[in-house]
Amino acid sequence: MLKTYQSFVMTACVLTVAPCAMADDAATAAALVGTWEGKWAFADMSGKLVVKIASASGDTLKGESTWYGTAVGDFQDTFTKAKVKGREVKFPEPTMDFEATISEDGLTMTGTWTSPVASGKVTLTRKP
Repeated sequence: MLKTYQSFVMTACVLTVAPCAMADDAATAAALVGTWEGKWAFADMSGKLVVKIASASGDTLKGESTWYGTAVGDFQDTFTKAKVKGREVKFPEPTMDFEATISEDGLTMTGTWTSPVASGKVTLTRKP
């Protein structure tokens, strides 16, 4: 009987917490909508990076990024499946993926970008 009760309590706790976590991710995603500017870096090279998050639906973000001064010149990428989980956000893009950790105050993101041939650091600051 005690074992059944413990299982019931554990299940109830998990079912109660899971929607809260998803709601928090959705709130975080909604708060990220806007323009973010910063830079990408690789070895001794770096350039400007502008990320425009156009919309949030649940924990999913849509928008575009513009990468300046790369080895292939300036280019734009779009993202439609960026995901927020806690303070982490992952942006899968056609050319370069990147992932970042959102600061506690929600004003900056730092992380890494990856392409098929290289990877490096990325920093972004929310623009008013």
